[in-house]
Amino acid sequence: MALADDDHSRFLPSSFSLDALDELARLHHETRQTNRLARFLASAVQAAFLFMLMAVLVFVLERGQTMGRNFSWALLILAGVLMLLHRHIRTHAALFSPAPLERVAGELRLVFFYMGVAWGAGAFLVLPADPGVLAVVLFMMLPGVALAFFLPDTAAFTLFLAPAGLVTMGAALVCVFPHRALDISLILILQWGLFSGAFLRNREPHPVALRQG
Repeated sequence: MALADDDHSRFLPSSFSLDALDELARLHHETRQTNRLARFLASAVQAAFLFMLMAVLVFVLERGQTMGRNFSWALLILAGVLMLLHRHIRTHAALFSPAPLERVAGELRLVFFYMGVAWGAGAFLVLPADPGVLAVVLFMMLPGVALAFFLPDTAAFTLFLAPAGLVTMGAALVCVFPHRALDISLILILQWGLFSGAFLRNREPHPVALRQG
């Protein structure tokens, strides 16, 4: 038996098994990335519906601003929703064209950045002049937690979360919220927790780790 093994080893390169495992790990990694990218692009419709639902909920719960301010914020959110739906249409077109999905995904990430700025603007336009701590935290927590559950793209999630938090904290300072120091502290803690959770949920193992595993 030992002699037979030695005979086979003379006809095979010494690095055959390692090279095959490396290639298999690389293909597995690329397949996982492509699958995650496809799920991210497909999530545009879910995100559009989610933002409309959350905006309506904010309007119902917060009635401290004038109709003009509410209408302005509604237009900002509606523009983002239309862009999300447009990206969804572009996704289906990209499936039948040579355009890489990465480019469409990059455009969708920019839409989430816009939605972060637009949502944060609601702290100026929709929240009352003297909001309570709970109102400010819920305003930030509502979209952050919702997106963290179904958005399979850490970059897009971060591009939404960062500007939304910064603009909301800016509103706390500029509009002199009564508990602005506590508001900002809680927003930072919430953002760190949401970002850490999204990173751990969506992280991709390295091909070398796949081969070793």
